[in-house]
Amino acid sequence: MKEPPNLRLNVEVIKAENLLSKDSNGLSDPFVTLYLESNSSHRYNSSVKMSTLNPIWEEHFSLPIIEGPREEVLIIEVWDFDAAETIKDKFNKLLDVKGVKGLSKLMKEIAVTASSGKHDNELIGRAVISLKSIPVSGLTVWYNLEKGNKTKSRGSVLVNIAISAEKNKNVAIQEHKHLLKLLLMHELDTSQVANYWWSGKFSSMAEAIRTQHAVQGGLSSFDCALCQWHAYSTVHETHKLSFVLFNSILDVLISVINCLQKDSEDLKIFWEGAKRLLPSCFSVLRQLRSRNISDNKILKALSEVLDILSKLKTFEVPATVEIFPKSVYGWMDSNASCNIDTAIVDAINSGAKEWMEHIIEGSNLTKDSGSDENKLQNVIKIIQMVRTDLQRAMEYFDKLFYHKIRVNYSTTLFLFYDSKLVEICKTNVIDVCTNIQMLDVPDDQFEYLPNIDDVNMGTTLFEVYLVLKRYNILGQSLCPNCKLEMTEFYQWFERGVTHWLDISIIKALNRIQKAIDLDQLHAVDETVKYSSSAVDTLAIFYQIKIFWQQLDWPEIEGSYTFVAKIVNDICRCCVFYAQRMSRRVETITKLEDNEEMFILSQEWCLAINNMDYIRQSLPSFIKELGADDVIRRIGEYRTNLEAERCSDTIKAVIDNALDTQRNQIVEMIEHVARKMSPSIRRFLTEGAEVLHKDSNSMERLMMYLERSLTTLYDTLNEVNFGRILDGIWGELSIIIYDLIQSNLDKRRPPAFFQNLRDTLRTMISCFKIGDAKTSDVKILSEIESILDLHALETADLIHQYYLDRYRNQREQSTAHFGQLTITGQFTDSGLLLKILNARNLVSMDKNGLCDSFVKVYMMPTGRFNGLTPVKTAVHNKNCFPLYDEQFNFNLNSDQRLMEDSLILFSVKDKDLFGMTSQYIAECYITFADLTASNGEQIIMSLCRPDITDSMALRALEHRQGDKQAKDFLKKLKSKSNS
Repeated sequence: MKEPPNLRLNVEVIKAENLLSKDSNGLSDPFVTLYLESNSSHRYNSSVKMSTLNPIWEEHFSLPIIEGPREEVLIIEVWDFDAAETIKDKFNKLLDVKGVKGLSKLMKEIAVTASSGKHDNELIGRAVISLKSIPVSGLTVWYNLEKGNKTKSRGSVLVNIAISAEKNKNVAIQEHKHLLKLLLMHELDTSQVANYWWSGKFSSMAEAIRTQHAVQGGLSSFDCALCQWHAYSTVHETHKLSFVLFNSILDVLISVINCLQKDSEDLKIFWEGAKRLLPSCFSVLRQLRSRNISDNKILKALSEVLDILSKLKTFEVPATVEIFPKSVYGWMDSNASCNIDTAIVDAINSGAKEWMEHIIEGSNLTKDSGSDENKLQNVIKIIQMVRTDLQRAMEYFDKLFYHKIRVNYSTTLFLFYDSKLVEICKTNVIDVCTNIQMLDVPDDQFEYLPNIDDVNMGTTLFEVYLVLKRYNILGQSLCPNCKLEMTEFYQWFERGVTHWLDISIIKALNRIQKAIDLDQLHAVDETVKYSSSAVDTLAIFYQIKIFWQQLDWPEIEGSYTFVAKIVNDICRCCVFYAQRMSRRVETITKLEDNEEMFILSQEWCLAINNMDYIRQSLPSFIKELGADDVIRRIGEYRTNLEAERCSDTIKAVIDNALDTQRNQIVEMIEHVARKMSPSIRRFLTEGAEVLHKDSNSMERLMMYLERSLTTLYDTLNEVNFGRILDGIWGELSIIIYDLIQSNLDKRRPPAFFQNLRDTLRTMISCFKIGDAKTSDVKILSEIESILDLHALETADLIHQYYLDRYRNQREQSTAHFGQLTITGQFTDSGLLLKILNARNLVSMDKNGLCDSFVKVYMMPTGRFNGLTPVKTAVHNKNCFPLYDEQFNFNLNSDQRLMEDSLILFSVKDKDLFGMTSQYIAECYITFADLTASNGEQIIMSLCRPDITDSMALRALEHRQGDKQAKDFLKKLKSKSNS
């Protein structure tokens, strides 16, 4: 008959709580002693936990059962450990004493040590447990500690107790592995659970069998966990189990595995199980994209896989174990060293590679994939899908990967995608850019605008650029310290950028033309003085600015080249707007009275304002474009001299555009003035005619000017109003000059020019609107002076000539013909005039002398009717004659007050026979000068009538039909010839 097996009592002391204080500091230093009542001499002690009332031991003890197990009793005692201490050591604890009770305990210990030197441990409490109360599957339970009959709470202790048969442990482990496989296969067959679902929970009966076998085999928790690791990983190869299960098993194994020897059989079993488990773990990493990442269960599974990998990374793989066989891990990089860290990266890259192949196949991106447009669309699609993959990685996976295994998942992905995308994108982009055909960009004459409705390649190519730019920015944030191949992507697009800029200016010109065509030339609102096309044109410019900002060209020299072209294109658009706006407004000119009168409308004014608004907005827009920043970067990259040259180039382009626009505005203003010219000319001519004095020509002229100038003042801005006033006045000056010249040839009477002068003065007052006045004061003065002259009667005009002679005489610095000295003084009855002498008279005779006398005339003769000229006696053969003659002229009070009246002194030479006299020279003095001299001597320089710039003389020459003028000119000519 077979003998029954020997039994053992397996006890695990887990922890205790709320123990009774035994030390003066209010704590205890507990340890556990346990033994069987039948063998009290064979005791087992745990470790001592210092200064605590809630110790944790987690220590295992195996006690042999010699007598019948049902009659046996287990004793568990908790003691307070007291170390051997001197009195001095005891006194050093005074600072740690807690309360009066603690002080009493310390004093008692000091007394005992002083008297006997003993240091016995103190019993805190015990628990008595009958083994017949322990079930076959074992028991984990709290037991209260007791001491004699004392009822005071002494704490409790948690223990796990089980009875097992004493057998060969290796046999028990093998049996347990086989049992686990059988139970698991039965569980899977009966429950029909899906892959990755079963997490270690058996049916109640199977769990009882598993637990009882483990207890009876005396298997520790590590032994059970290792058996589960082996059995479950074996089944996992054919039917995937939950990663939570393996993670929980690892938690039990991890504390022991690192302590095992390298040749341990348990270590080999562990790594064989890991080898079976790892392929499914890496499969999860590789196939993340095939799952719905919004499913929390998937994220949880990934979290468990990463936990498993994180724990396995802490173990050293034995050299005898090939954990990554090539037959299983064909997707791994064969050049990489085989460890879990590199395998994780390879798994991530492998999954990314499969994803790339999938999206490339789906996009049909091959060399024969159709048109350039299709190629670009496919490139965009691939980049967007890769970017989406990276965004999902950052949103869902990055935190898990980094917290679990310290791997930057999205960074690893981007580094893999970097080179692959460059291979795909670079070739296709360069091919497309090479195929770009040059566009027919209009020259500066803008004679035609090409139609680019069918040009969309530039738009798609630019979309590719923006997609790559955003992708590159993402890469720089994910891989800040890595040199990425994608960083130089912009170089592929250099030819494309030129194409985009050509498209942008052509589109801008077409849109500007459309804006002008649709413009009704009405102010946008009451607060501004420009119309819709000006606003639309600036909006077009800002679209170009947005394009430039989106381009954000990183290379400095290329950035300057492109921004300089954009500045030039914007300036060209401004000039184009000015030209086309001028052309547009000319088509809406309104005519009235059978197209005889130009009506200045609001449209003309708004057109001028529009052009000026665009011109004024240009410098600020260029500044917003960031040209200054580009030039600053040129200075940093090159030299300041190079930056200054670049700045001067851009400034020259802008200044040229501003000057061209200014000229366009001035030309348009001059055009308006020319349009108004015929009506003004007709009104002026009619108003100046004597025969039309009773007509309403002047009234009509003033109404026309008032209406036109009011429209200009209300609609134009201040600067342009000033410009157009100057323009109209310039045209008006031409009209009046022309009227004067043409009517002089027609021998118009002075009254005609008087009317024309009055009309001019009326118009000048009309031109003064608000604070704006014409700036052409010099022209105004000249015209008014001319009209004043031609409005004079002939006698007055002759007098004006003599006044000119008088002014010329005063300006002479030398006396070529001699000097005449006189005195003069007004009396109550007239004028007392005394001719004193002459000096240095020019010789008129062969002997070098002259026979001179002076003849005196009052000018103008019409004011002095009845007064005959007087003359002195002749002084022969003397160039310094002393006349010393006095003359008295009877003048009335009115005649004496005419200050501009002249006295003409004509010096002549009497011939030998007294028949005729030769003219020597003459001089003049006004009544005003005589009054001012107050009887003092007056010395006058003699002169001859040789001035030709006298306006009065010219006016007289035009009066060819006037006998008085004709005789005067004849006499004047004879004087000049003498």
